[in-house]
Amino acid sequence: MATITLYASRVNLIPSVFGTLRNTVSSFNGGIDLLRQGALGIDSSICDLEDIISSLRSSSDTQEAIEEFLDDIQDAAEEFIDEVAEIDEEVSELIATAEEDFYSLYDYLRPEDESWLDAIGDFFTDLLSDAWDYIAGLCMSATEWIRAHREEVADFLHELVDYGEQIIGYAEDFLNDHPWIGEFFSFLGDAAGFIYDNVLSPLGDLASYIYNNTPLHYLGDYLYDRFEDFATRFISKLGQLIATEEFGWVVDKVITLLGPALEIGKIWTTEKLPGAEFIVGLIGAVDPDGDGIYHIRQDWWQSWGPMGYNVGYDNVFYSAINANGNSIGVYRMEFTLENGETFTVWSWKGDYMNLGAGTETGIYQATGDGFHYTSATDYACDMSLSLDYNGKNLFDYSPYGDSALWENGAQWWVDGFDSNTQNVQAVNLTSSTTINFSTMYNGDAMFDSFYDDLSTHGNVVYSGGNNVVVVDTYINPLNNESTTATWTINTETQTANLVY
Repeated sequence: MATITLYASRVNLIPSVFGTLRNTVSSFNGGIDLLRQGALGIDSSICDLEDIISSLRSSSDTQEAIEEFLDDIQDAAEEFIDEVAEIDEEVSELIATAEEDFYSLYDYLRPEDESWLDAIGDFFTDLLSDAWDYIAGLCMSATEWIRAHREEVADFLHELVDYGEQIIGYAEDFLNDHPWIGEFFSFLGDAAGFIYDNVLSPLGDLASYIYNNTPLHYLGDYLYDRFEDFATRFISKLGQLIATEEFGWVVDKVITLLGPALEIGKIWTTEKLPGAEFIVGLIGAVDPDGDGIYHIRQDWWQSWGPMGYNVGYDNVFYSAINANGNSIGVYRMEFTLENGETFTVWSWKGDYMNLGAGTETGIYQATGDGFHYTSATDYACDMSLSLDYNGKNLFDYSPYGDSALWENGAQWWVDGFDSNTQNVQAVNLTSSTTINFSTMYNGDAMFDSFYDDLSTHGNVVYSGGNNVVVVDTYINPLNNESTTATWTINTETQTANLVY
């Protein structure tokens, strides 16, 4: 019920505003009069002041007229407010009466007054909100402080490790002074080894023999295929859950609270302190040259087809990185073969927490549900990757043909991360990936479909001989951010280079 009564305090100020304006004009008029009187005292030999005095007198008359005009407006405004207030009071009584008449007829529609339980709930809601703001502010401040004092924190962590090594040394001395403890654990280890060698291993060999030499392996293959189908559907549903805005909000809050620990983890990884290699190894990351440049093994759990990828992963990824004050950029190019199979080239660049500045590009196959994609490991090929940060090259990675790597270095997903470069923004990184379709299973069909779809919805900016340059834009469905990429394609060698 928005009546004038609700705004009475503001409306009642109107007369005082005009009064103030009138007094201001009056003061200005007084100033003009003083100036006129002062001018009369100036020696006429200096200048002829007759015109000036006449002008000032005229201005003074004008200000007096304005004062009278404002007085009339102020009186009219006061009369208007009195009339409106009187009418408003009558309207308010009518509304209140009508409201009570309505609820007397339809009592079940009458809104309930807030109970004391509601009041308590509101109190604790506000209290928790204030507590969260305070705690989150502390965590963010601690994160920023650690970043600003990275060298000091790194020195402290090294000293902490040295202290821990001293404690381990004391423990070793204790064990040396009490050899029976070591002998006891050695006995347990020998017993476990004996059981494995003489019981578990033979049983395993027997089970393998029976499985491979009887029709059981057909049943096993069938059950495994059904399991993969179920796992794919389950991961897709899970991805749809974590793709929601609400789940992203939860991730944001959790990462905000963990900010200081994550910042210490970045320093721990960069300094290669004890346990750092184990932690990054949980996702299959290895540093083959020991220079802080990590790559994730192709035979790790990401290579299991059902794991694949979907925008739910991206939602978690984005929310976590953004909450940590950094960013990730993403680009996708989707194409469909004549047989209806759909594939996508999915690429990322940006901050990767403790792994640092990184980039990755993978080939994924659509499952048909319009959401989830499986890891296209059967389409591994020659892929290479490089990353620049503000114009400086961080690494070049061309693993193809390395027999020590999965599929002799063939890649369905190529990646690289520089742990020495931390807390970056995606806009400052330039990622470059080259894909050689000719080394891929069904490479001719894959390349033709890729090239046709890209040149159709992309913008062909150059075409000469075997070389074609296409500029393509991808809109991220999570945040509507656009990423523009440049593809340089050689139709003879069936290679495509992606730069964004």
